[in-house]
Amino acid sequence: MTIYPGRWHGRRYYFGLHYDFHAVKEDTELGTRCGEKDRVPMLKLMAPDFVQTDCKGHAGYTSWFSKAPHASVSPGVVKDAMKQWRAATRKLGLPLHCHYSGVWDKAAGAKHPAWCIVTKDGTPAGAPFGTTAGKVTGERMCPRGPYVDKLMIPQMLELIDRYGVDGFWVDGDIWATEPCYCKRCRKAFAQATGIRTPPREQTDPHWAAWWNFTRESFEAYATRYCNAVHAHKPGVLVCSNWLQTFNNPGAPNVPTDWISGDNSAVWGLDGCRCEARFISTRGKPWDIMLWSFYRSHGTAQPDSPWAAKPVQMLQQEAAMILAFGGNVQLYENPSSLRNGQLIPWRQQRMGEVGRFVKARRALCQDTETIPQVAVLRSEYHFRAKGGRDLMWSLESTPVQGAVWSLLESHFGVDILDEWALLPRLRDFPLVIAPEQDHMSTDMVKALKAYVSSGGKLLVSGPRAYDRFGAAFLGVKSVKVKQKVSYHVPAADGATPVFSDPWRLLKLQGARSLGRLGQTPLLDERLLPHPAATIHKVGKGQVAYVPCNIFRDFTRNRYPLTRALIGEVTRALAGRLPIEVQAPTAIDVILRKKRAARIIHLINRSSGIPNQPNNGAIDEIPSVGPVTIRMKLRARPRTVRLKLEKGRIQSRFVLGMLTVTVPLVHIHAAVMVE
Repeated sequence: MTIYPGRWHGRRYYFGLHYDFHAVKEDTELGTRCGEKDRVPMLKLMAPDFVQTDCKGHAGYTSWFSKAPHASVSPGVVKDAMKQWRAATRKLGLPLHCHYSGVWDKAAGAKHPAWCIVTKDGTPAGAPFGTTAGKVTGERMCPRGPYVDKLMIPQMLELIDRYGVDGFWVDGDIWATEPCYCKRCRKAFAQATGIRTPPREQTDPHWAAWWNFTRESFEAYATRYCNAVHAHKPGVLVCSNWLQTFNNPGAPNVPTDWISGDNSAVWGLDGCRCEARFISTRGKPWDIMLWSFYRSHGTAQPDSPWAAKPVQMLQQEAAMILAFGGNVQLYENPSSLRNGQLIPWRQQRMGEVGRFVKARRALCQDTETIPQVAVLRSEYHFRAKGGRDLMWSLESTPVQGAVWSLLESHFGVDILDEWALLPRLRDFPLVIAPEQDHMSTDMVKALKAYVSSGGKLLVSGPRAYDRFGAAFLGVKSVKVKQKVSYHVPAADGATPVFSDPWRLLKLQGARSLGRLGQTPLLDERLLPHPAATIHKVGKGQVAYVPCNIFRDFTRNRYPLTRALIGEVTRALAGRLPIEVQAPTAIDVILRKKRAARIIHLINRSSGIPNQPNNGAIDEIPSVGPVTIRMKLRARPRTVRLKLEKGRIQSRFVLGMLTVTVPLVHIHAAVMVE
């Protein structure tokens, strides 16, 4: 991770508080309980390094007395909350930045309907997740419209000049943006592409061009407010929530100062596993914001109230971020308190999380990956079809399935897009392209050259055959079957895998890794077609799984499917310099810091059984043992267990270091120097 000198987000300011409540016109007591008398003791209980406070939420109302043109101040502002937060953070020497809703601004939409995104039906775009019954009112701003210059930038500059705020965390931005059919956008699209009528459906052949035009419009809008803030006062930092993260691959061209996203309120651990592995390759400071509260969800509990998240659950999520060198924010929103008051016992809990976070800073900061497995998250594949919006509707399942299955087989995994992987391709012993059907031609050529020069490549998906060719894969396509399941041998049994489509193969130089079965029987009703293949090409090898296996794993998470993926990967990779044997619940993260190698071990087990509608993790049981084998040229100077207490055993024989860790509670690390 690159740290920019003189910037508050990064080294010293490591653990933050995010506080917002999205002021509305129905509020009546805003700002009455956030003066120094209330605020300073509460902040001391949590001891954050930086603070992000409520400013303007999705409703579009400020919780302070904004004087900017076109501003909407909540009628419920009794005392200026921003002024009080600024005074408290200055007294404690803490940076203060603002939660500011960007594209999503309901109040601006009501005042200025012409500023709104226009849907394909000609109506103003409502809330991103659907609208309530009745009249649809505009809530989301067109990135090419007047909003950014007439309200957003003036209000940001007002906050800098009046309150001396140190930055902006812009919410409701990329993830609230969808294609806009207003006159401005239609004209600009025609000028840029020559396509006079923008498509209305995702099945239209011009949809990708239309979606990418929307993406570029958003990037130009975000660049505009970043540049305006930086020009007005250098050192004030800007971040756009979820921009340049896992669901927005590609070169990070928008000049934000750091990268951030708020993790899911529940079931967020898997999200951290992918986000940390991807964001850490962007070359910018970064954090992930953890919700400190959650609620049961689903049809069983549609009206469940929000409750504080258990401390160990937050520590478990935080560990995934910290091990990759990221920072952590905790999101607090006591929704029943609209006066700005913080809750002492909840602040104390967050302080406990903060101590866990800060105890890991020295070991985790300024580290870099030990390359082992690179999973490709191609931006070209991502952009080839687009979606209904710029983030949530785009498919991530193949990459998620690859990452989760490999982690549960204890590989060290990084996620890189083409922008990040191409310059570093030869650093990784193994690369996996999980159903990335629309990767660029340059990426295909680079991967072929990588294999020829000694690399190991695993590609999956029926369409990969067309991209890489029969000769490279060492197989011949016999037939393509639609919407079919086959049984594939794995471990001591066979696992059913569904794929639409599935390519049936005949060997032409490659060797087979098992045969497809029509039943779970291992020796009857088998087809002549291989389940997976490995082919030697030049100095390297390529493995091919001719179905959408990683998409299927994300959908079903079958243990035998995970075992199958692990077996294919190990057959391809051979012996790796670092190998780990551990319970399935242990994730392995391989990092280095100067001459030291650090093997992070994170326990994902959940203790008290989760219910389908309740993802709370209350008491995490310790798991083990974990055995680490590491090839070394010479006996290490020290081998130590870090972050958790315990006794480890280690021995070094004939260039192989073997370390046994009896138990891992939440996050331990073995440091080898």
